[in-house]
Amino acid sequence: MNNLIHSSFKHYCMTLALIALIATPVITKAKEQQVDIVTYPWIEGGFKVDDYYIALLKLVLENSKDKFGEYELIKAEFPMFQNRVVSEIKQNRGLVNILWTKTSIQREQVLAPIRYPLLRGLGAYRIALIHKDNKLKFSSLTSEKSLRHLLAGQGVSWPDSLILQDNNYSLLEVPGHESLFKMLSSKRFDYMPRALNEAWDEAEMFPNLIVDTNFAIHYPAPYYFFVNINNNRLIERLEYGFRISEENGSFKALFDTHESTREALLRADLPNRKIFWLTNNFLSPETKKVMEQHKGDFTK
Repeated sequence: MNNLIHSSFKHYCMTLALIALIATPVITKAKEQQVDIVTYPWIEGGFKVDDYYIALLKLVLENSKDKFGEYELIKAEFPMFQNRVVSEIKQNRGLVNILWTKTSIQREQVLAPIRYPLLRGLGAYRIALIHKDNKLKFSSLTSEKSLRHLLAGQGVSWPDSLILQDNNYSLLEVPGHESLFKMLSSKRFDYMPRALNEAWDEAEMFPNLIVDTNFAIHYPAPYYFFVNINNNRLIERLEYGFRISEENGSFKALFDTHESTREALLRADLPNRKIFWLTNNFLSPETKKVMEQHKGDFTK
């Protein structure tokens, strides 16, 4: 009888050990299959420039799959102004967890920047969207002093707004992209500085607006992806994905071929424009170091 009990107990133990052995790989595999949810913001109006940032974000996430696994890229449920997006990410409420925008000291204090310049220096130049009725007024503009007396329109809390005001430009701040374009179309202000990869697509969307061909404004200010400062996994994933994207050339390939960026410098025709050079006193020491490291990307 004792032998029978001992044999049954031994068989029971062996069965448990076998179950544990079989289950272990399943548990490990489940851990490896963690899916990172990345939710990005959007604005009303269907602006094409966002397509580039979304394509770049997808590229970086794809290039990090070997280390971090699968991901799901999701569009936020509803549109939000930029200052709302910053607040949502800072508070980690879950509506959105990534933002692409021009950097500043203040922005880097509340969010974690992924220090890879998204536009590879292209964003340092701004050209003007103007009302078509004002083409002659802007084509005859000869000095930065004259430009400062004209009223520029920018978004509330945009880093660009701080830079323009710091350089003594006249500025009207407006909440939201669509309101800016409608107000410019109604001549509520004189011009709207835009990045080289933004202006022409936006002019096509609003029949009263055209791109000025006479001048450009320059101030160094990289665009970054930003996330919550405590989202360590996403920070590490994006930095790793960018590093791989630089090493294998896929980041530059996307920049050179995407319809939003590939012909921006050519269309801007900077050598035939007056360039007004502004200072940017809102760059962190870390970003200045990044710009030095990537200076080959920054058109001088």
